Amino acid sequence: MTAAQRMPLYDVAFDFLPTITGAWWHFTDFLIYFMLLACGSFVIMSTFMAYQNQRKRPVIAIFVLKRYFQTLIVLQWLRIFSFMFTLLPGSSVQCLYTPTEEQLTGPASNFLEGRAPAEGNSDLWAPPETLYDIMFRIDPATGCGDLMFSSHTIFATLSVMIVWDYFPFKGFKAAITFALALLVPLTLASRKHYTVDVFTSLYVVPIVYELMRLKMPDYDTTQAMEQRYGIIFQIDKEDSLKYVAVVGGHSFRINEDQLPADFKEGGDDFTLPSGSAHGDYKGNFKEHYIHLRKESPPRSPKRGDLGGVSTQSIIPQVLPEASV
Repeated sequence: MTAAQRMPLYDVAFDFLPTITGAWWHFTDFLIYFMLLACGSFVIMSTFMAYQNQRKRPVIAIFVLKRYFQTLIVLQWLRIFSFMFTLLPGSSVQCLYTPTEEQLTGPASNFLEGRAPAEGNSDLWAPPETLYDIMFRIDPATGCGDLMFSSHTIFATLSVMIVWDYFPFKGFKAAITFALALLVPLTLASRKHYTVDVFTSLYVVPIVYELMRLKMPDYDTTQAMEQRYGIIFQIDKEDSLKYVAVVGGHSFRINEDQLPADFKEGGDDFTLPSGSAHGDYKGNFKEHYIHLRKESPPRSPKRGDLGGVSTQSIIPQVLPEASV
């Protein structure tokens, strides 16, 4: 890049926000680390304790991680294509270029043509110079040129989306939303990004997140988890008021909060078969089903092409016994 191309662009927000340096310059990075650590902590907690999201569905750690990384991968690819084809001059302290005396007093061609002389580089200027640096050097804080769009805001906004979508804790939602609101002006004040970088991330992340959720939903219903993952949910044969998840022929006891929402609410998997002798049953089918299973405990599941026999498939075998 020429010396002219290395000069920072004008940004209206820079006129209103003072430039921060020192510890405050690093605060945006620590803020993102805090948001990621907080989200990760709650994901880990979900493997030890059961809680439900606002849609009354159990929070399953692997689904949260899958949603996060699927969306992050798409966003990062979009970001890579953006900054590879449009090179913006960095405005952060390590990216600043100071024109030399020769460039200021000489002809304009000294400033507009040719590679910018190294004399004008910041003391913190350290671009990758070898193939090893390009492939393996990790420097998330002091890079230059990878501006459009803001990776700081991608991680922060995606964390907020995950928390609001999966976790029921109002205090945590308020805290992480406040952290995002604080991150935006601090990122601009530290000159790590231009306003367009941050603003673009704020609307691209939710759009990609929602599109990914429409095209790749969480398969967390009773039928979907059986067909895709071979996980079968059943009434415990030793205690009909408790539940088990059958995986690979092995049963694991779970509590009610860990059941798929349609299992607990008597959804499609608990609809009485059409035309059956009990097709006119109008009561609480969940209670009715539990009563029947107490009289006839579930058999050991058979492994089939779909990883097991569904709970629905054994209902017709149980119902006729109730009429005896």
